Amino acid sequence: MKYSIVLLLLFCIACKKNNPNNGDTAPAPAPAPQLYSYTAIKPSTTTTGITGYDNEHAVYYDTRVTSKNKLVVYLPGTSATPSGYTELLKASAAMGYHTLGLMYPNGSELYSLALFSTDLTVMGRCRQEAFDGTDQIAGLTIDNANCIKTRLVKLLTYLNTSYPLQNWAQYLNGTTDVQWSKVIIAGHSQGGGHAFYIAKKVGVYRTIAFASIDYNTNLNQNASWVTQPGVTPITSYYSINHTADEVFAYANVQIQLAAMGLTGPAINTETATTPYSNSRTLTTTAIPAITAFGNHSVTCIDSYLPRDASNNPKATLVKAWEYLLEK
Repeated sequence: MKYSIVLLLLFCIACKKNNPNNGDTAPAPAPAPQLYSYTAIKPSTTTTGITGYDNEHAVYYDTRVTSKNKLVVYLPGTSATPSGYTELLKASAAMGYHTLGLMYPNGSELYSLALFSTDLTVMGRCRQEAFDGTDQIAGLTIDNANCIKTRLVKLLTYLNTSYPLQNWAQYLNGTTDVQWSKVIIAGHSQGGGHAFYIAKKVGVYRTIAFASIDYNTNLNQNASWVTQPGVTPITSYYSINHTADEVFAYANVQIQLAAMGLTGPAINTETATTPYSNSRTLTTTAIPAITAFGNHSVTCIDSYLPRDASNNPKATLVKAWEYLLEK
């Protein structure tokens, strides 16, 4: 058997050498460039002191388009991980953004402490602790090593060392801070609230909230931080919400966005086309692929996205993502 295989190989080689057309044959085409490069990195790989929430960060870098030299940082919702938002993250990278899905402490403590409190400052204090690790409130324990800011700095530092040609260093401000002016901070649900809150505290390039609100249902009022002045101009705030959201009532969303100063009119991306009257308050009536809490999740979570015949996310949602990132 081995002898027969050897003879077959020798015969094939001889045929190739004796083929008069070999010299004229065009070389095989180079493989098409990847749409993106993807790296999954545990927070504990980038720094010491990680005490939980060690699911992988998701890192996307497009290898074929010109970089915009802007960084998209996406914060998942409560108990979610970056791996659930791949379609949105890939779309961001394909537009030329360095893109990170950041894992951070995103348990439900923030809501259990704040939603029914008689103190409208609780939500903001929880978000401050999540952002910078300063001790703000009993019942929430997020230290400096585990907060959003430090995890982001450590991830960027790790990426700069591991992939120096991808130019992640441009988003670092020294060893302990971020060049926030080059950052689009975005997130879903709890993550969207963090994104808006962080934009109040530091001057980001843009901020986007997907299906998010900070509304005290006990007092029927906005959390106090919502209407406080912030560093990022309100013209850099964008949102998208389903009009039948099961978690955050859209009527309350409208109250909050108006109180913040986001201009409308609210534009339904299922029936309108870009540039959506230049609105910063988009809505959708898209039908989710999964029913349970589907309307709350349909704007960005992979498993809930309506898809076309080729299994790609529905074009109306993709166009909305592109608008929100690049308007």
